[in-house]
Amino acid sequence: MDAVSLGFSALAIVSILAVTALLAVVENRFAAVDWARTVLIAGVGGAIVALACFLQLLVLPLLLIGPLAALGALFATLSTSLLRSHSTPRRLGLAAVSTALVFLPLSWTVFATSFDPFGTQLGVIDLGGGVPTLVGGGAVALGTALVRGRAQVAAVPARIPAPARMSGWRVLIPAVLAWIAGVGWVVGLELAADDMVPVIAVSALVMPALAAVSASLVERLRFGRTTSSGIVVGLLAGMAAVVPACAFVTAPLAAAIGVIVGAVIGLLPQRVRTWPATALALGAAISAVLLGAFGTHIGYIYTGQPELAFGQLTIVLLAVAGGGAVGAVLGWLSRRWPSPDSADSSPEV
Repeated sequence: MDAVSLGFSALAIVSILAVTALLAVVENRFAAVDWARTVLIAGVGGAIVALACFLQLLVLPLLLIGPLAALGALFATLSTSLLRSHSTPRRLGLAAVSTALVFLPLSWTVFATSFDPFGTQLGVIDLGGGVPTLVGGGAVALGTALVRGRAQVAAVPARIPAPARMSGWRVLIPAVLAWIAGVGWVVGLELAADDMVPVIAVSALVMPALAAVSASLVERLRFGRTTSSGIVVGLLAGMAAVVPACAFVTAPLAAAIGVIVGAVIGLLPQRVRTWPATALALGAAISAVLLGAFGTHIGYIYTGQPELAFGQLTIVLLAVAGGGAVGAVLGWLSRRWPSPDSADSSPEV
């Protein structure tokens, strides 16, 4: 372990935690964030991952343990992001269960390179852990949303006054800062100052920018207007697309992925499109699947072998199905036994 690699690992940890904090701002509809609750939820996710590594349930290189714990913190906040009206103990419990049942198995599959059902000897291609963190976390959040019902999710707490909320084009500020932190996330997880760092950095800059442009163009074609929220969700989806693929694509392919991801996000229904969990999960999922087909020197187009494409599609489907199922069960349980101090304890309409 040299000082350079340790520095890259530290960069990844700080950047992932910064993304977690900035997404909390976006997820709260740009209102004042309950930072104590956010820190507690993130801490639960990170602690479970650290404990799993300590107990050797996850056996990873030492330099990856810190970044993986930070990814666990991000997963915990993302997986509970659509349940802001829940009490803090309830959200902590949901975060702990989903981290243990979804994030840890997916992380073992991705980072231990042991998932190889089609004999590619490559495992899962996912540099930054986008599948376990963003696809899995988004699937859990959306699973709870499907069970809870639209009236019960993603509501801004009534105690936050309207003037405290960011409005207009100011909403771009936390999204752009998250994008910048996302560059540090994927560069840091390279863990070395090698010739892949420029490739990663270029992809991390190109994909989100073009995804934001693509999403805003689709929005203008659909509704005849361009809004800051449309650009924000496109930017977040593009940032998510960077996480699995940035080290394995050329600049033109990175641009193409960004355009595709932004267009898909722009076509979603308005309400769903405003949930950051949706943008992040879709962006990472699309990118991971396309990587199996078009990844430089490894994808189907280069090798003529479909095994990697099947493997990438399989792990994404497993993350969506597993995360969605766990989220649905947790959502049903919280609906069946609502906490007495929760804002959603009243009957649904």
